[in-house]
Amino acid sequence: MPSDTPIDIPSVVWFSQTPSSPTLSTTAFADLKLASAPAQSPTGPTVALLGSYRLGWPYVELYPNQLPKPILIVAVSTTTGEVFSNDLDAYDPRIQPTAIGPAIADTKANAAGPARNIPGTAGYFNVDLGARLSLPPEAGYYQVFAWLDDLVTPILTVQVPANENRRAVDPSFNQVKSEGLVTIEDSSHSPNPKDGEIRTDLEFTKGSSYRVYATLPPGALQTPPVGSAPGSPILSVMTFNRQMRQFAWWSSSTAYSTMVSKSTDTFDFDPFGLQPRPNPAANVYVVTALGNLRNDVLPIFVEYQ
Repeated sequence: MPSDTPIDIPSVVWFSQTPSSPTLSTTAFADLKLASAPAQSPTGPTVALLGSYRLGWPYVELYPNQLPKPILIVAVSTTTGEVFSNDLDAYDPRIQPTAIGPAIADTKANAAGPARNIPGTAGYFNVDLGARLSLPPEAGYYQVFAWLDDLVTPILTVQVPANENRRAVDPSFNQVKSEGLVTIEDSSHSPNPKDGEIRTDLEFTKGSSYRVYATLPPGALQTPPVGSAPGSPILSVMTFNRQMRQFAWWSSSTAYSTMVSKSTDTFDFDPFGLQPRPNPAANVYVVTALGNLRNDVLPIFVEYQ
């Protein structure tokens, strides 16, 4: 299928292979991939996200008969810095007894798992990006990824066309509006840089203080990591509590220019400044993104809390 041929979208979310579905690794125990393509929906032009997954333990025990619905789709506006998110579950309490969520506690999921030859699951998911995330009707660029607990896809830079029939939902109910959340500074705690990704480490005193230290890859201050989007990259930090399905985000459109002016490629923040430390304790997962760069998911396990 030519990349400029719009896909006809049958539904806001659907679960079948398409000619443009990503190919999964033949060796990875857990694999999650995402692609995008121009699309046409019944309500107008949009972008289709095309996903593939292969998941074993603990995901099949955490989410029995639910996968891939717990996967989050996240899109960061390169213009406003707003972060839009939604999972793949069209939950309707009239026809479903419960919404999606883990079937076991994080303490059990964190323990050593069974042999890796237990049955896993694999398949496909596809999303009308504009409709599922209730993006604004105006055209815009977004940095987009799929996220399931400790798995996250590379960030795609996606240009979403205008569609006057889209009805935006204000994403600020998940937003943390704290001017002092992120500190841009050199620190002896900052991890060594790594090509192509943001490195993050957690420094903590159990039950007391927690700090995520982040380092940009070499060259990030010289070449803005914006992908094909115009302008300056947005810095965003996000946390997710899978037990409560709680997502929180903070972003800044000026942090990158501050890092450039200070010649500082490191920053740090309190992850529990985005959402309180869970009680009862639960894993919290942290993703940090700057434009089309991100970290590997940083887990804050129950055992650290």
